[in-house]
Amino acid sequence: MGQTFTRSPAMSDTATQLLETFESLPEKERHELLIAMLRRSGELPDTKLSDEQLVVIADDLFQSLDAEESNGNDADPG
Repeated sequence: MGQTFTRSPAMSDTATQLLETFESLPEKERHELLIAMLRRSGELPDTKLSDEQLVVIADDLFQSLDAEESNGNDADPG
């Protein structure tokens, strides 16, 4: 369903479990959760992303969603 990720050496077991849970969510829920997390990240000190970083993140997300749609995984279960 979701794409696999490479665990960062700095990532805790809890963070890894959160990512695995995120990957198991339906596409619509992943989208809503991602939006909520990005909004919250802007509220944290020293977490402002540069325009270049945002472009890279948006491109990765678009490529991932496009690949899922191409594979027929875009059906909304409800």
